[in-house]
Amino acid sequence: MKYDAYRIEILREQYEDSFKSAQEHRRAGRKKAAARAYADAAETLSKLDDATNEDRAHQVKRLERAADILRRGEDLEDHFKRNQEPEDDRGDGGGPPSVGGDSEDDEMRAQMESFIAETETTWADIGGLDDVQHDLKRAVALGSIANKPDAVSATERILLFGPPGTGKTLLASAVAGSLDANFFKVELGNLLSKWYGESSKQISALFETAAELSPSVVFLDEVDSLAQSRDGDMNETSRRVLDTLLAELDGVEKGSDDFVLTLAATNTPWILDSAIRSRFPKRIHVPLPNVDAATEIIRIHTVDGGVAFEGHPSAFVDDSKHARGVDSPERAIAQRCVEDGYTGRDMEALCSAAVNNMVTRHNPDLAHLVDESVKRLRSHTLNLGRIKPQDVTHAFATTSPSLPEEDVARFYDWDDEYGSRT
Repeated sequence: MKYDAYRIEILREQYEDSFKSAQEHRRAGRKKAAARAYADAAETLSKLDDATNEDRAHQVKRLERAADILRRGEDLEDHFKRNQEPEDDRGDGGGPPSVGGDSEDDEMRAQMESFIAETETTWADIGGLDDVQHDLKRAVALGSIANKPDAVSATERILLFGPPGTGKTLLASAVAGSLDANFFKVELGNLLSKWYGESSKQISALFETAAELSPSVVFLDEVDSLAQSRDGDMNETSRRVLDTLLAELDGVEKGSDDFVLTLAATNTPWILDSAIRSRFPKRIHVPLPNVDAATEIIRIHTVDGGVAFEGHPSAFVDDSKHARGVDSPERAIAQRCVEDGYTGRDMEALCSAAVNNMVTRHNPDLAHLVDESVKRLRSHTLNLGRIKPQDVTHAFATTSPSLPEEDVARFYDWDDEYGSRT
């Protein structure tokens, strides 16, 4: 189960990255690049459906259709106007229809409901992070209980902070899954760019919809993209949006029977506006992956991808202490990654390098194939084998932690100053 949850989370991140890239290419007029990104998003979303037993075939079809239109060199908006079709088929995952006569409120609600993400993740799916889980569970439990004295400290607003790739989104998914609540997953940076000029209205609509569909968990990812310190540069629009978010976090005009738990995540807590920081009285540090989580990450990017290891665990690490008591190469590699301070994304890069080293060993003339036609290249069969110790050794030599020790220490310093304690 833990393994499946990490795989699902990685697929979600890959889908969101492809979709965001497609949108950026489309807005910049790069139709071929946008088509490739939409096709990648469709393929990843289909894999996500298989992993979660969900049915988003219609959305996959829309993305594939958008890719086909762009490959032909057409503009999506022009195509739909010319054929009098709803713009919802643009492949942007939830824009308002251009025809049909729905009211503005209905369109706004539909946009907000498009943020709802299906999640079956539970606490049992998360490997490690025991202390973080305990703090988060306790905060959620207290915030969920309706009948308690005013003196009992509880909050329905929690900030998760820590380095990239540490499982903040997975934790938020587990909260929603355990409560059987609607899970609104919102990347604030994406919301601001997609609806620039209407962002204040969108944020208000988000919380209104979450209250109407209570119980709800609202997950504000990249909260730092909006909530930077007002001491720095901030235009009037951004200030207005920030003020709206502050008002919504204060629970303005919310019914007493509504349950809306707000979780926010940031990789840079030190740039948050103090007003935002104060709206999240529970602030939980999500540190770098521990050995359990790291082992799952290594396995996802090797064994699950169709490439296994060959060799004793001790052969994959230089120091025998990393292989002491372990039963697999994945765990031995994970122990070294944890000691060296690798993030989840760093481990993904390490695995990619190790796999590429294996491919190079078995296909020494691969570079010369570029002289062939694309048609012949497409039908070429790669020689594959297992990942050997030398592949991993070379991968460690060519990759390194993306966060220097002083940056990792900065999270602990911020935790000491502003973090919450149970």
